[in-house]
Amino acid sequence: MSPVPVEFDPVHVAANAATDLHMYRDELASKDPMHSVLEANPEIYFVPPKRSSEWGQWEFKPGSYYDTTVGSKHLFWRDKDLPITTKDIRRLRADMLNWGYCKIDNALSAEQVAVIRQRVLEQAEGERLAGIAQRTPSGQNINCCVNKGRCFEKLIEQHPDAVQAGPLVEQIVLEALGPNWISNSLIASISLKGGVPQALHQDQDIALDSRSPLTLNVMTVITDIDETNGGTLVIPGSHRTLSDAVRAQEPVGKLPPAINMDARAGTIVITDGRLVHSTGINYTDIPRIVMLNGMQHPVIRQQENWMLSVSPKVLKRASPKLLQRMGYQATNAAQTNEGHGFGATGSVNEAAGLTVDFRLAADDGHYLRVGELSPNSTAEELNAPYTLREVVAKARAGGQSAPVGIGGTKANP
Repeated sequence: MSPVPVEFDPVHVAANAATDLHMYRDELASKDPMHSVLEANPEIYFVPPKRSSEWGQWEFKPGSYYDTTVGSKHLFWRDKDLPITTKDIRRLRADMLNWGYCKIDNALSAEQVAVIRQRVLEQAEGERLAGIAQRTPSGQNINCCVNKGRCFEKLIEQHPDAVQAGPLVEQIVLEALGPNWISNSLIASISLKGGVPQALHQDQDIALDSRSPLTLNVMTVITDIDETNGGTLVIPGSHRTLSDAVRAQEPVGKLPPAINMDARAGTIVITDGRLVHSTGINYTDIPRIVMLNGMQHPVIRQQENWMLSVSPKVLKRASPKLLQRMGYQATNAAQTNEGHGFGATGSVNEAAGLTVDFRLAADDGHYLRVGELSPNSTAEELNAPYTLREVVAKARAGGQSAPVGIGGTKANP
């Protein structure tokens, strides 16, 4: 056996691994834009959220970012043409571009709102009684809502049965993220009296420098929100200010003041993932409820591990759209399963990229993965009922060609 070249020796590699020699050292180590935001805007953070034993005992600091009001009442913002609640797609587009968020009027009917509100309140109480509720500094979250009511499945789909403005919502998201976008998660966010306000932040990772958003949040307002009950805090226009600073490699500088968002129940607020925002303070005795449905470019890893967390019952009845939103539709670039999905675009109803049958086979204990094979493999090994073989056959029967590299002549490069 020939000797291993010295350049591959761990000691040699370590000797040439000094931090000051690293590629992209400054870019990966940078904490901007938020680092310069905090330096230039000391009022942005009040104190880090307290430990659970101290929640409700934090100190209110007058003049801090959460000591504010809605835009129409704010001295700095009241004369600005901030986003309005509207059904006009032209105005919605303009608000997204200019301010980083838009508000769709009456996106849910009163009946649709009532269904979701009741399901959220029942689930929240049930999880508290079961001792598994996720307590947050602001109140309580309900996670992985897709398993917790049919109304939530339809909310992820933006199905008109649950969201009467679904087609309009999807058009706005499509224009912002491009085709085949997926859902990051679906969470019910409940703000309660005595909760700690959330620190201002961006949803889109600061390393994702882009001229357009790679993530959005589709926030469905289930109870009226304003400055009295934890209405979402935003700094209008910050999506562009911070992105411009990152691309120019310059500090952010002074930001305008935050305001509370105000909206009636049934409104859908779509926010750019680069917008600086947080949860406000609920001073009332009534829980403030919003549904947070993050949407993102399909190459970004999802917050919710849908592959593992979704109930088999939900998967078996899920529509192609719901499966695609949760990431059970592979693309050539992401989430293929044993190669199934190479060549797929990620569009709804594309059988060549559907991966849900792998998960269902695993649930049933029948997932047979392809292992080591060779010309000396037995006939039994070669003809085993591999799940991959069954999924590809099903895709072909559905009118789709086999994925590249499986059952064909083209192999992966």
